[in-house]
Amino acid sequence: MSDSDAVAAVTSALHVVLSKALSGPGVRVTSKTPDEAAADHQFPATLNLFLYRTTIDGGWRNTDPPGTRPGETGRPALPVVLHYLLTPYTTDDPQGLVALQILGAAMAALHDHSELGPDDYDKEAGLGDAHLQPEPVRITPVDLSVDDMSKLWSAFQSHYRVSVAYEARIVLLDSARPARAPLPVVRRGAEGRGPEAAPDPADPSPVLTGVTPQAATVTDELVLTGSRLDAGTPVVHLTHPLFGAVPLTTTAVSEHEVRATFEEAGRLVPGPWSVTVVLTGDDGTRQVTPTLPLAVAPSIAGTSLPLSARRGAGGTVKLKVECDPPVAAGQRVHLLVGDRPVPVTPFRGAREKTLTFSFRASGPGRHVLRLRVDGVDSPVVDGDATPPRIDEDLAVVVT
Repeated sequence: MSDSDAVAAVTSALHVVLSKALSGPGVRVTSKTPDEAAADHQFPATLNLFLYRTTIDGGWRNTDPPGTRPGETGRPALPVVLHYLLTPYTTDDPQGLVALQILGAAMAALHDHSELGPDDYDKEAGLGDAHLQPEPVRITPVDLSVDDMSKLWSAFQSHYRVSVAYEARIVLLDSARPARAPLPVVRRGAEGRGPEAAPDPADPSPVLTGVTPQAATVTDELVLTGSRLDAGTPVVHLTHPLFGAVPLTTTAVSEHEVRATFEEAGRLVPGPWSVTVVLTGDDGTRQVTPTLPLAVAPSIAGTSLPLSARRGAGGTVKLKVECDPPVAAGQRVHLLVGDRPVPVTPFRGAREKTLTFSFRASGPGRHVLRLRVDGVDSPVVDGDATPPRIDEDLAVVVT
């Protein structure tokens, strides 16, 4: 996500895009007010990118932050729309053709580069994390009437120059108020059993009705239940919308149950996947069951649990947490410290196992820890305890 520096980060990214398009000698891109740009004769040709207005997008105003679940609270991000005016300035251009060439090159560049992706931002400039926001910023031309343009230049108190308007939508500024993510309910009712479904006995197709556990770690054995699951040689497939398909190793097969394990765990990432069973008959025919959602949960690895941390200046606490399996670049990663989501410190590699988090602690205390990757939480319930309870070792002790 992005912080209050995102407005400057987007403007800087547009600078880079336009500067690459205007690669001629003596041409530069500035972000000054129109009167300041007109008075600056240091360069013979200038394209001024002026942010003259900001508005709020009503469609995003009440949208929950990405990854927020029912029962959790988080103030929506501030959805800002940036309105820019592109104006060329030249000092030795009697016919004004050079200014028109500059404006045409700028418009062509924004037409071809109408969306700011993560690679367009200068991550070394210290202008926040705009490259991490889930919604790309789209650059769109705005058709201003002659009357609107006249009012703008009157407000600028500057002589009119040929200009074109653009808007950058949408820039999400995260709220500084911390979100709250309560601990999960351990069980509901006496046995905590969910709904059960039964297949149609008249349908000969294999059916997949359930998978346990629904949020599995790489060490768990998956139990897939259904009917006619022995109608051929089964192969269990996991599929991720971004990282492709991974086959699992089948360990047991019966008519109503298939068991499988994560033998190729190195290819997995935490997050939402889908699972299906492909049955191959003796004659080579293949039958595919309907898919079911399956969450691959991250695990807080390491033997030194609970973690211990000491507050630094201003109460800042820095934690290093081992995640299994490693997360990939671009995934949304938070450490839930008690009920407070803390975003991960950005990392450079394609995949990372050791994650760093920084947050402020008001005082000493013990906090339950959960990792959340793309909306999937690490397990926090001690399944060996009767009745089930929160695992006391999955915590950090702040001193």
